[in-house]
Amino acid sequence: MTTPEPLLARARALQLHGVVSHWAECAQAPWIAPLIEWEETERARRSLERRLRCAHIGRFKPLADFDWRWPEQCDQAAIAELMT
Repeated sequence: MTTPEPLLARARALQLHGVVSHWAECAQAPWIAPLIEWEETERARRSLERRLRCAHIGRFKPLADFDWRWPEQCDQAAIAELMT
């Protein structure tokens, strides 16, 4: 079980103002640690999705679908070795 002080710091970092203001009531609750963990995980996932979307990288084609006939100078064996 996580001690209340690091949990409070994590709740503050997440700006969970309602939880922080009622910390005395919920510090020992069994649901507070999973709640903070879920919030951190979800925010990290959404942040990564947003950064990928803003980067305009798009989708990558699998190497199995690559047309090795073009370019003609492409060394298929060397590229396959790099990808393993």
